[in-house]
Amino acid sequence: MKETAFLLFSVFICGVIPLTAGERIPIILDSDIGTDIDDAFALALALTSPEIDLRGVTTVSADAHTRALIACRMLSAVGRDDVPVAAGRRPRDIPEEKGQYRYGLESPSPKRPVPELAPEFLFKQVKQNPGVLTLVAVGDLTNIARLITDHPEAKPGIKRIVIMGGAVRVGYNGKPPVVWEWNIRSDVKGAQTVFTSGVPLVVAPLDATTMVKLEQPMRERIFGSGTPLAAALITLHKLWGKTTPTLFDPVAVTLSFNESFCKMEELRLEVDNEGFTREVAGKANARVATSIRTDDYLQWYVRRVAGGTVKRP
Repeated sequence: MKETAFLLFSVFICGVIPLTAGERIPIILDSDIGTDIDDAFALALALTSPEIDLRGVTTVSADAHTRALIACRMLSAVGRDDVPVAAGRRPRDIPEEKGQYRYGLESPSPKRPVPELAPEFLFKQVKQNPGVLTLVAVGDLTNIARLITDHPEAKPGIKRIVIMGGAVRVGYNGKPPVVWEWNIRSDVKGAQTVFTSGVPLVVAPLDATTMVKLEQPMRERIFGSGTPLAAALITLHKLWGKTTPTLFDPVAVTLSFNESFCKMEELRLEVDNEGFTREVAGKANARVATSIRTDDYLQWYVRRVAGGTVKRP
């Protein structure tokens, strides 16, 4: 009991999840890769972080199958064909063929998603690893909600859910008033299911993400590193067709093992019917990042991803 209290105290003080030598945190990354570019940068962080044991990638939203092909190609490009990918929906008759979707559809890799759809894949993984897996959700919460709704017996087996979503005190400009945030608004009922599930939550809202801009000098440090990972990111960035990414999703991946860059607060969050994430009175249901040391975080992120050492199982 004393040891547990000490570990919790350590997390509170230094913000780094305590790990024994050689221990890694098993995660499954649930992503809408293929729309904004930050999902690709989030996967890059998961692949280069020695603290993470990436057990799978699931994809969500719209053309989830083509999104899964993007993840498959990116994993193959860095030698991680061992990581299973599950799509949230069956293939569409007419897939999306623009932007980042082309990266998946034109893939030279034979790697393909597993037969199970994402909620069933997640259930299988949780059932086989009770109390072990952290689910990191950086798209809308449809897959996680389906897991919880279709398999309520899985809830005690999920160690925690780390979410990029919501806005507690600011909008996309980093200032009040609060606005609805895209991932939550994309599936309001799904978000309500997850936020009321009783599963431990860690949340990276706009308050700690919308100001994290990967400007050109830092992008070039990553793109110029000459690694297969950098080559994948360069291609996806070009297909994205915009300039400066905001690293919303990498912050959530970081919080799965390191909270030291953020101010964390224990809050009770609820999602209303319009998709706003409300801070309400009552027992806390989430550990929430309410600010971030932006410059320190960006320097750390770039050093890690530019290093390019993809971690093996």
